[in-house]
Amino acid sequence: MKSIGIITSKEQAELLEYDRDIVKLLSQKNINAEPIVWEEPHKPWESFDMLLMRTAWGYHLKHEDFRKLLEYFAENNLKVWNPTSIMLENMHKFYLKTLMEAGFDVIPTMFLEPNDFKNIEDIAENTGWEKFVIKPAISASAFDTYIINDINSFCKDGEILERFTGKQFLLQKYIPEIETEGEWSIFFFSNSYKYSILKVPQKGDYRVQIEYGGKYYSEHAPDFVFESAKIIADFYMDNCLYLRVDGVVSNNIFYVMEVEMIEPDLYMNIVPEAKEPFVDAIVQKLNGIH
Repeated sequence: MKSIGIITSKEQAELLEYDRDIVKLLSQKNINAEPIVWEEPHKPWESFDMLLMRTAWGYHLKHEDFRKLLEYFAENNLKVWNPTSIMLENMHKFYLKTLMEAGFDVIPTMFLEPNDFKNIEDIAENTGWEKFVIKPAISASAFDTYIINDINSFCKDGEILERFTGKQFLLQKYIPEIETEGEWSIFFFSNSYKYSILKVPQKGDYRVQIEYGGKYYSEHAPDFVFESAKIIADFYMDNCLYLRVDGVVSNNIFYVMEVEMIEPDLYMNIVPEAKEPFVDAIVQKLNGIH
């Protein structure tokens, strides 16, 4: 019987309910799958035929340890999905710069170094943007993400400035449509299965995460959104098992906010019909079918 180690975190040690369903579906195909908490001692990684990165949530808080783990996988040629090279790039948000330079519609972004912080007022003024989003280059779930209405006042907030000291960071144009139209998440599996979720923030907020009051709906994205997201997905999909493209529509253009290729929530609690196609994609990768 082949075995799969499903990589998760302490907080999700028993896996999400839909991931437990994935384990059951794999068992029906004579494949043993079990959760492995990446931060804790456990049986050797090498004992598995395949490793599946799922809910390693919070890795950004221990990103150096997480990076070392990915490097260990790479050095020992372990079969991991998504591949370690993809995840190592994806954990640092400067990957968006690669997409911008390739001509994709990414939210207008400045990619800044720690030394740029002392000049952030001038940098912000030169963009011509009215409102900004600032976030660290390594973050998740809106961690240390702030909306800036007044750059001068922001620069006087010592507590916030301390959070960005010595860090690379992103300064992005704020897209107001996220408050009214929400954010699309488009999912792609290596077996060509795809689906979408609409995430809408609580009134008066911009954050779509459930912990901030966001609501999620199973809705079919407009065709042009799917088409735009697929172009992004095709940029990576030859080397991935699955990925999620997050973005917002403004003036009939789908602007990419993130491409999640490490541990995205797949929202199969909302779209349960995606479970079996996901299992099929996993089995194909396990058996070396691309």
